[in-house]
Amino acid sequence: MSHPFKKSTDSGFTVLELLVAVSVTALLAGMLLNITSQVVSTQTQASADLETNQVAQFILDRIQEDLHCAVYRNDGNVWMVANILEDTTNSDNWIDDDVVAAKPKKESLRIVPEDWTDGPNDLIAEANNQLSLIDSRFGMAGTFFRFITLAPEIDPDVSNTGGGRAVSYQIIRHGVTKAETSRSRYQLFRSDVTTKETFMAGYNLHPEYGKYLKNTANGSREIGNLVNPIFTDAEGDKSMAFSLASNVIDFGIRAYYFQENAEGDKNLIQIFPDVNSSHGGGLPPYQFMATSNIGYIKESKKPYRYSKFPEVIDVMLRILSSEGASAITAFEEGLIPTPNGFTPESYWWNIAEKNSEVYVRRIRVFPSGI
Repeated sequence: MSHPFKKSTDSGFTVLELLVAVSVTALLAGMLLNITSQVVSTQTQASADLETNQVAQFILDRIQEDLHCAVYRNDGNVWMVANILEDTTNSDNWIDDDVVAAKPKKESLRIVPEDWTDGPNDLIAEANNQLSLIDSRFGMAGTFFRFITLAPEIDPDVSNTGGGRAVSYQIIRHGVTKAETSRSRYQLFRSDVTTKETFMAGYNLHPEYGKYLKNTANGSREIGNLVNPIFTDAEGDKSMAFSLASNVIDFGIRAYYFQENAEGDKNLIQIFPDVNSSHGGGLPPYQFMATSNIGYIKESKKPYRYSKFPEVIDVMLRILSSEGASAITAFEEGLIPTPNGFTPESYWWNIAEKNSEVYVRRIRVFPSGI
């Protein structure tokens, strides 16, 4: 006869076992989340590196081709000029919008060690009186670099006559297109003057005596900045819908010539930026003008210092990733507050350095007098 009360053989989880299971699951989930986060971060960084690298190679190839075809005439005129733009008035096309904190002026100039008071104690930088090219900053609008070149025309509708043309590079903050809703981006513009206009201007890039000019509706010119004469709208005004690349927040160069020593070896002598204290260098304005006239070079005085035509040029670019460009825009529009311990100027560059890459290329210049 069976007992009316049968003892159950089914067993359940104890509270301790449940706690252990939950803890192990949480630990595994945390490890998986951490791994996933690292994979996503690595993928994002790799994508940003690839993006900025492609932009940098395109820009550097364009500059290299222009410099490989750079020329000068033995006439004493100025055939290459560079200066560091400490403000944004040069182009007359820099758009600030209603930004809360735009690219700062003081923090964007870092040439000599004194420009970086809280930087590392670098004995090499102190000895050379200049920072490494990667750590340098070349002003709000970068370096305004212009010279005469025989490089092929970019515009496919313009035939290459073989004549010298004035080209220039500089950063402009402007909308990617002409639409009013287009957000302004930091862009590297390449201005290209036609061979005819360059000839009419007399092949002289001197900032005071040269005739390189702002484009006007009737095609006449007045002393000013070089602009891109290729792309114009229906009214004949210059169009800003063209740029070499967007999200370029710094552009700089260093120029050198070869000097032979007593042993017959050649040393590179830097002529821009001039940081040699014996020349009065190390302080703004940083500018050089390359000419073939030896008399001008010997008699040069500040602020316009004549120099030999360079034979080697280092080019530096700092390029934002797409995420970095969005972050900079959000901060400039006041959507991201300035954290404690930062000023708006220092935080602008904090965002920029965390979301950008620096690219440097050394380019050999093979100039020949014409």
